Amino acid sequence: MAVVLTYDDALDSHLDIAIPQLNELKLPGTFYLSGARPSIRMRLHEWRRAAQHGHELGNHMLYHPCRKSLSNRSWVKPWQDLDEYTLEQFVDEVQATNNMLKAIDGREQHTFAYPCGDMTAGGEDVIPELKKLVPAARLFSTDGQHQVSDDDFYRVASFDGAEKTAEELIAVVEAARENRSLVGFMFHGVGGDYITVSSEAHQALLDHLAAHPDRYWVATMQEAVAHLKREQARQQL
Repeated sequence: MAVVLTYDDALDSHLDIAIPQLNELKLPGTFYLSGARPSIRMRLHEWRRAAQHGHELGNHMLYHPCRKSLSNRSWVKPWQDLDEYTLEQFVDEVQATNNMLKAIDGREQHTFAYPCGDMTAGGEDVIPELKKLVPAARLFSTDGQHQVSDDDFYRVASFDGAEKTAEELIAVVEAARENRSLVGFMFHGVGGDYITVSSEAHQALLDHLAAHPDRYWVATMQEAVAHLKREQARQQL
């Protein structure tokens, strides 16, 4: 079964803790970068090195816009309010972020993660336009499972790992294995920053995955989606 480890917001703890832990066990991660984050400006060479080591850099837009009208969104600045974006503005920002990512990693395609899980801009569904720009997009769900037969690759599930114990994270993997489904994880801070999972719990999850290569294929989002598309095409023959 495929396991996809994703990390949002281009945080220092990704470079300082998560990537070294992944590299030690030779596991890939998918890092969704928001271009205006300080670590992009200050630590660009480290993100480029991460891509060279096999990690995927994904699109999380430049300014991480979210819908301010929803509950607990007082922190969203007026110029980041997706409710006030036009669809054209959303598309321009996704394209600009794709260009930034290509300048970092040299790759033509990058998957996408919805900031705050919001899927509309100015009240319009963004998915039809996203399909022209990215090969897949990640959401979050209660179990993180995406069924192998599910061909909607613009709602790929992930489980929020914030504040979870090692036992809880490993249980998510095991539940997905029982269901023979892809499982995704969404992390923000790892041992620091915000919406944090402890470095110990994160390490324990990685150790569990690395210890059982016969059970788990840890892949980037782009690799996992490409594999699912090939499998679905093969089954249709």
